Amino acid sequence: MPTSTVNWLWIGNLPAIDSTASSNVTQSQLNAAGMTGYSVTGPGHIAPVAVTGTTTTSGGAQVFTAPFNPTNNFLSQFSFDSPTTSGTISGQTIQTTFRGDITITLPDGSTSGQVATVVQMTNGDLFLRPNANYLPDWDGINALRSITVNQATPFPNNTVLNAVISFDPDIFDIEIPCFTAGTTIRTPKGPCAVETLCPGDRVVTADHGTQVVRWIGKRSLSAAELVAAEHLRPVCIAAGALGPGQPERDLRVSPQHRMLVRSRIAQRMFEADEVLVAACHLIGLPGITRDDSLRPVTYVHLMFDRHEVIFAEGAPSESLYPGPMAMRALGATAAREILDLFPDLAILDSQRLMPARVLVPGRRGRQMAERHLRNHAALLAA
Repeated sequence: MPTSTVNWLWIGNLPAIDSTASSNVTQSQLNAAGMTGYSVTGPGHIAPVAVTGTTTTSGGAQVFTAPFNPTNNFLSQFSFDSPTTSGTISGQTIQTTFRGDITITLPDGSTSGQVATVVQMTNGDLFLRPNANYLPDWDGINALRSITVNQATPFPNNTVLNAVISFDPDIFDIEIPCFTAGTTIRTPKGPCAVETLCPGDRVVTADHGTQVVRWIGKRSLSAAELVAAEHLRPVCIAAGALGPGQPERDLRVSPQHRMLVRSRIAQRMFEADEVLVAACHLIGLPGITRDDSLRPVTYVHLMFDRHEVIFAEGAPSESLYPGPMAMRALGATAAREILDLFPDLAILDSQRLMPARVLVPGRRGRQMAERHLRNHAALLAA
């Protein structure tokens, strides 16, 4: 049978909304499952997933089908990489599908109302994709803070469900990379606490010798803010957790701060000698944990003329990558400061937007970490 691969957004896993696969979902079932008001926040709960399913033809178009509304007695079978583990899930069918009138919130706090189709597979995984008329609204969106279903309603029973519609959500990480105050950064004068650096100071880089710090940003979070925003809590990387002597001392970074990984596993997965992976996707490896102490924290981010690999507590890590996602997450004031310094960023300067290494997206980063764990492999091989 023909197949189609589409890009959808995974928005969690729930018990079956409609336990009877042969019937369409009802409004009372959606209400009982809490679908109106259902909300997800952060990259741990929002992930782009490529879903492959068998299709049939209806009205000249390729469509996916569900048990409660098959076409020509045809039932689609689906497979996709698990959003939460390294395995592939296969043999799924559509358990439920419904209309969601949703609000998406971007990193800068702005919101957009959308209409989407929400699909639940037989294993409970929930996926979202925009309705056809709303596809243009997703152009340029490469980061989300949250998705809220304002109203969940059944589709009419005679609807030809799940026509093959895909979009291109490059949505992985929503927070910018930062070091915590107290982290020492390698400079020509020796290690310096990151919060003591100033624009104009020089820092040692892995690729371009010493480079001048062009911009520094800071953000302090109180205990109350960390209670309310779990996804902003620092990640702790214990001394030696990345490899022998790496880092030299315990290191704390923001969850989306990327650490350099150099290993045979990374080479096989990404065909690159070195890659950059968000710290939050390494949680669960020995010595890498989330800091739930709720101690107030100050985050500091450094920007150079280009994206650089620098050394924090001796371990290779990244500077601020000034891509569109980071610029949105910084907020209007900081973005204006950066554009004053680098006006060509507004026209997507190719040098400054060239990442220092391959940037590993969230799901693939988690898969890579799990392979390192299974093989007892160091993230920073000698």
